[in-house]
Amino acid sequence: MSKYRPVIGLEIHVQLNTRTKLFCRCLNEYAPDEPNKNICPFCTGQPGALPLLNKEAVRKAIEFGVAVGATIPEKTRWDRKNYFYPDLPAGYQISQYDNPIVEGGLIEFFVEDKDNGTFEAGSVELTRAHLEADAAKLQHVGSKTYVDFNRSAAPLIEIVTEPVLHSSAQAMAFVNELQLLVRRLGISDADMEKGQMRFDCNLSLQNEDQQKNDELPPYRTETKNINSVRSLGRAIEYEIKRQGKMLDEGETPKQETRGWKDDQNKSESQRSKEDAMDYRYFPEPDLKILEISREEIPQLNNLPELPSTQRKRYLELGLSQQIVNTFVVQDELSSFFDKVLEIKSIHSKAKDKNLTLSLANVLSGALLAASSKNEITINEIIDEKNFFEMVELFDEDKINNKGVQTIIDELVKGDQKDIHKIIENKQLIQVSDTNALGEIVDQVIKENPKVVEEYKSGKVQVIGFLIGQCMKASKGTGNPKVFKVLLSQKLK
Repeated sequence: MSKYRPVIGLEIHVQLNTRTKLFCRCLNEYAPDEPNKNICPFCTGQPGALPLLNKEAVRKAIEFGVAVGATIPEKTRWDRKNYFYPDLPAGYQISQYDNPIVEGGLIEFFVEDKDNGTFEAGSVELTRAHLEADAAKLQHVGSKTYVDFNRSAAPLIEIVTEPVLHSSAQAMAFVNELQLLVRRLGISDADMEKGQMRFDCNLSLQNEDQQKNDELPPYRTETKNINSVRSLGRAIEYEIKRQGKMLDEGETPKQETRGWKDDQNKSESQRSKEDAMDYRYFPEPDLKILEISREEIPQLNNLPELPSTQRKRYLELGLSQQIVNTFVVQDELSSFFDKVLEIKSIHSKAKDKNLTLSLANVLSGALLAASSKNEITINEIIDEKNFFEMVELFDEDKINNKGVQTIIDELVKGDQKDIHKIIENKQLIQVSDTNALGEIVDQVIKENPKVVEEYKSGKVQVIGFLIGQCMKASKGTGNPKVFKVLLSQKLK
């Protein structure tokens, strides 16, 4: 048990990608170069301007709730959250307090240990997710502050987690999974550079007694203004060190709100931490209670395949966690792989697990590397049918790794798109005839007596050198697996 254990809860603001804003008909679009382009009396807080609910935002929030296994209530209510700040001209924000549109839920994630390539499974229970109108954006220039109302009244879902995270790595993995989920559902672009996904982090440190008794510390700090996954990790690490130092000196950290200064890699105290009562919530008088019928709640199987479901499907195929993660986070890869699996399903080797693994390995290895290096899509290099046929030849030991790489290199050049002509022109078919290869093996053994002696004295790893010499003698056309078998037999 460590001296202190972080207890972390997150509040994530996700901007929904509706066509218009939450309570008015202004366009909901990112326009940083045209401040105050999409505004009206409501989103600038003019007296008498009334809200008009965007049902598309409600639908997207419900879809999120279904995806995370949450409860969608039959009735949900709007509330006014009252506070004064320059980005909130009306003096209140329309949000949800007592009756959120999403109650509970769970999101699973994996934390990668990059040192050894393993993955640790985790999950986060959600307290709630509610709809609310975003505030405007403040831009500080010198001694002046400008207000851009383009973002004002944009639809947000604020997702609140239980305090069940215990490290920056867990928190970062969770928000990456959340971003992947909302994008897969199509409810948000979740582009952090555009402010479409922002984080507030609540953190405290349990001492050893509190850990034993499963008690929460008597305080928590909230760090705001976190706009990227990297910044979230840095903010958590900073706060752990800051609070740990205070506790070591016998102090109890303050219950406060802090602002993250990304350029300075630190947070600064802003104000004492507010409780709900400080916002003087009361029911929004200009919006009626929203009733949600069972017909408006989609079934889980009517939603796009969720990342967690996709992971389980790939793992059941025998793919490694590393490859699964690569496929799940890159839609182009997973779409290509699934189409290749469809081709395999009508093939005589439909149940061949080794072929499936070979398809996954070549796609996530040589082909992905070529795509990244040359900045072209996988489909620009090869289509699914030719890819399947190429890997099938590899799986049957008719071409080797070098042959696969040669084919991909030739496809990237673009002069020839027929893999079979490339194989013929480059003479890539492996020779597996034991008589022909046996002669090469005999010659290599004869030319390397010292290495042969080392092998016979117990240094069996030198067989790799001998295989390499055989491959060189065959000009790369010999089957290395056959060479290994023949060498092992002849060196007994």
